[in-house]
Amino acid sequence: MQTRELDKRYWQGFFDRVSASLEGKVIKIEVDSLDLGAQVEAKGLSLNGLSYDARDDTFIVATEAIEHNIRSPQQIFIADGEEGINSIDIRCADGTEQILSFSEPLALPSAN
Repeated sequence: MQTRELDKRYWQGFFDRVSASLEGKVIKIEVDSLDLGAQVEAKGLSLNGLSYDARDDTFIVATEAIEHNIRSPQQIFIADGEEGINSIDIRCADGTEQILSFSEPLALPSAN
């Protein structure tokens, strides 16, 4: 697995391009802060899309059930595996770190 930092000037274009390839993946959102410790915000949800709004300085995670907004991100790290992006680590101005982990949905056995 390889981890790389994504330059802020490329965030919007990058997430506009890769969002479609991640759609339908199962996502887990973890939030880690000094105030709260490590918390799982969401788990087992189907991803609808990722985007970065430069005007509002907000990273948006849209799932089947919730929209999770991350305000004032400062750094974004992408962890790539053999099958594409495994996780995204977002570090915010307030010291909060949010980790998005992706997995394939479970395949259901055929009805035959």
